[in-house]
Amino acid sequence: MCGLTGFWSPAHRASEEASLRIIRGMRDRLTHRGPDDHGTWTDTCQGVAFGFRRLSIIDLSPAGHQPMISADGRYIVMMNGEIYNFAALRAEIDAARGGHAWRGHSDTEVLVEAIDEWGLERALQRANGMFAVAVWDRLDRTLSLARDRIGKKPMYYGWMGGHFLFGSELKALQAHPAFDGRLSAEAVSGFLQIGYIAGRQTIFAGISKLPGGHILRLDARVASQQILPEPVPYWDVRGMVMEGLEAQASGRAARQDEFEALVEDAVALRMVADVPVGSFLSGGIDSSLVTAVMTKVSPSAVHSFAIGFRAKEWDEAPHARAVATHLGTRHEESYLAAADIQDMIRDVAEISDEPLADDSIVPTTLLCRLARRHVKVALSGDGGDELLAGYTRYAAVDDWLLRRQGLPGAARALAGAVSNSLAPAAERLGQVRMARRLRLLARVMTSGDADQVHRMLVSQTLNVDSLLADPTLVPNPLENPQFLLGQSTPIDRMSFMDMTSYLIDDILAKVDRASMSTSLEVRCPLLDYRVIEMSWRFPTSEKYSAGQGKLPLRKMLYKQVPQKLLDRPKRGFGAPVEIWLKDELRDWAEGLMSPAALAAHGLLNVRACRALWEAFLYRGHSFNRVIWNLLIFQAWYASFSQASKVAAPEMEEWIPSLPEVRAARFVPH
Repeated sequence: MCGLTGFWSPAHRASEEASLRIIRGMRDRLTHRGPDDHGTWTDTCQGVAFGFRRLSIIDLSPAGHQPMISADGRYIVMMNGEIYNFAALRAEIDAARGGHAWRGHSDTEVLVEAIDEWGLERALQRANGMFAVAVWDRLDRTLSLARDRIGKKPMYYGWMGGHFLFGSELKALQAHPAFDGRLSAEAVSGFLQIGYIAGRQTIFAGISKLPGGHILRLDARVASQQILPEPVPYWDVRGMVMEGLEAQASGRAARQDEFEALVEDAVALRMVADVPVGSFLSGGIDSSLVTAVMTKVSPSAVHSFAIGFRAKEWDEAPHARAVATHLGTRHEESYLAAADIQDMIRDVAEISDEPLADDSIVPTTLLCRLARRHVKVALSGDGGDELLAGYTRYAAVDDWLLRRQGLPGAARALAGAVSNSLAPAAERLGQVRMARRLRLLARVMTSGDADQVHRMLVSQTLNVDSLLADPTLVPNPLENPQFLLGQSTPIDRMSFMDMTSYLIDDILAKVDRASMSTSLEVRCPLLDYRVIEMSWRFPTSEKYSAGQGKLPLRKMLYKQVPQKLLDRPKRGFGAPVEIWLKDELRDWAEGLMSPAALAAHGLLNVRACRALWEAFLYRGHSFNRVIWNLLIFQAWYASFSQASKVAAPEMEEWIPSLPEVRAARFVPH
């Protein structure tokens, strides 16, 4: 697990000294991702520079140093992440070459030689892991960027003032003197609606995210014209899902026994490391299953970790403790104190890198800090909800649609009209949650469209334009046709949307930033691509029944942990921000939501945003989730503005056409 960054400046040749000064500045913005080692590589004739920070997990020796050059000198490679099946790939390469003189035993060296042996695309198709990769081909003068299948490890890229920049985090790109910090109007609008920035967008207008399972290639011709090629998939997530649905229909559905064997293998693969490995344990189905399998395959006691809340209705630490006691793990837990919350919230903007309103980043980061005191790698249960229909909202939508079917058409129309008419009155009385339920009910009654209802359910506001100074009328990001699955069950369609959006751009982004902020590697066995593929071969009825999801995981777990320790109402790993905002975080929030702060950038409707905050804090209105989105955006903007003031004039001399770095503003859309 590491941090990588680089640039290609085809029209601006620089001295080696100047290139190194720039790339070192970019690289060292990622020190938190890799405190163990660092490296650079430059080709001043081509204008290419690579920078790397290493968190040593496999092969702690200098033989694992990056950037790494292939044995024949053709490829220069950087990899952030892990290739779990590197031993099998190494054996294949040995067999193909009749033996190979390996320098060490790192997975990166195996990847370098796999690329040399089979080409980048075929090498990635053989690789089982989480990774972001940058490859410079000296022979073809081609730069390639790639990301693991589901998109666990990040990769940002874009052209800025004649320079192609890329890296694991946006903060590395911001260290390049050509970086232009204009904000994307569409991304800001989308963020306020759903709490994260979806798809290829980033908060910055000129920078994109590489989709999971894709490769981006730039050759010398493309680079000279500053073209941004379309990423090409080496793993087609939609095609994979459709194959799974077809397998169900043709009698080739997944079997429970083969699923359990695969999950065990995925866990075992992720326990391979040259450093201590532990587990995150919340006491829920997913983390309990991963921890249980770890105890089954580990020769020694597993070290597990949990975070607790003082608010009892949010505290799951006792459940985690009970599971840990049953499994016999070495269990560590920590409770969030007021000081922890206040200190942590001030770090969130820097940790997140771009706005991310998932409040669970606070306990997740503190959990990572707890684990890092004892281990360097932790396994988590991320992915179970999205792959196997675990969210309670699936049951809610399913229940609403079933109730709708029992009503005559006239009754549905009347119920929809009445619900719509009552919603504004509920809002005026400060009953935000009630108004939301009424609008959802109206949608169910009038359309019966599970996809629309689900989009409304996962959105924090249905009226984003009222919060913007310059309303952009940008649709909900989840209305993108790429999230539509076609002929399938409502549960499958909701799972597909969550897997291809919420999982990648919220959950995995949160875990990556939180873990990397404390130099901890987090591995997710349930997101092994083979497990993902098999999960789509289970019919809906075998994943979800009578309001309960994740049936294959439950069946497997109940063999190792008593059902009574696990069966309770589901609560996600969130945080009681509604309570915090009236107590521990009140001063922090008041500062960010003051009229002056709201007006500082000219992006928000100050009157509307301030009124929303005052209604919650002073007039007893129920909590509106979009308030948290606004606070996180405000905190991120304040952090970004402060960082933008740090100048590096000594870096500008070699860039003759350097544009003035603009203050952050919306890009007209």
